[in-house]
This record gives sequence, structure tokens and C-alpha cells, in this order.
Amino acid sequence: MFLKATTLATGIVAAVAMAAPAQAEVFKDKRGISTCTPVSNEEVMKRPDGSSIRRTVGACIGVSDAAFPFDHQKQMCTSTLELTADGKMISVHGYCDVLSTKGDRAAYTITYNPDTYGRWDFFSGSGAYAGIKGGGTYKFRVGFPGGGGVYDSTGTWQVDGTTAQK
Repeated sequence: MFLKATTLATGIVAAVAMAAPAQAEVFKDKRGISTCTPVSNEEVMKRPDGSSIRRTVGACIGVSDAAFPFDHQKQMCTSTLELTADGKMISVHGYCDVLSTKGDRAAYTITYNPDTYGRWDFFSGSGAYAGIKGGGTYKFRVGFPGGGGVYDSTGTWQVDGTTAQK
């Protein structure tokens, strides 16, 4: 009985907090998940040693806590990949354009090297994402035949708080 009462009270507090206008705040260690599929994947350079440079565009659907809890997002990510002769990634650099189902926009950079997790950092935003700052890490969870996959992310970010929550 105590657990049910605590859960209900927590749910009510969360509902009231979500209905309040957004204030300048930092969300720490929040997570998101994105599922991406390639739209284009073209080789732009083949090196004499067999390694290559590829340009890719991926269409992604994401769910995260930026800028609202469980916000659904459409993302288009453009990146340049450096690959070994046997197709293993050496590095990735690019950016993603985010469109929330509420009409808000943001953009972030992505980098990856095989010795570390991937890194993402916000650099622009409008609407609920206005003035967004922050970043975090991402990791590859599972791949799809033909390219793309599912990615987990975690990070810390802050919004300017001048936009009311929708």
C-alpha cells in the first residue's frame, strides 16, 4: 500500500511540474534513444590502401527528454565517415537537425572514434530549444541489415527558459 501511495504522489508531482511553464533548468543524465535508417550512402573517396571516405544521410526517429519529457523527434543526420579497407569505422563527423512533434527545432554535432563513445553537442535551437546548450555521449546498440541502427544517448543540457512549455 505504501508503494502505491508513493507512486501516485510521485505521478501527481510530475504531472504538476510538467504543466508549469518551463524555467531555466539543467536536465542531468537524461537519456534518449534514436532509430536511424540510411537515406543515402555514397563513397566520395577511395584511397590507395583500400580505406575510404563516405558521405551519409540518415533519417532518424528519436524519443528523449529534450526539451520536454518523452518528446518525439524527427532527425536528419548528415555525416562523413572514414572507413578502413575492411569497412570498419575509423571516425565519424557530422550534424543532426532535430524537429520536435511540437514544432520546435534544434541542431547538434556528432563525432565518433572507435576508442571512445560517440559525442554529441547542441549548437542551435528555436522554440522550446531556444538557447539550448549541452551535450553528451551516444553508443551504438544494434545494427540493421543494409545500414543504420539504434543508438542510446545520455547527457546534460540547459534551455533558456523563456519559452512556455507546450
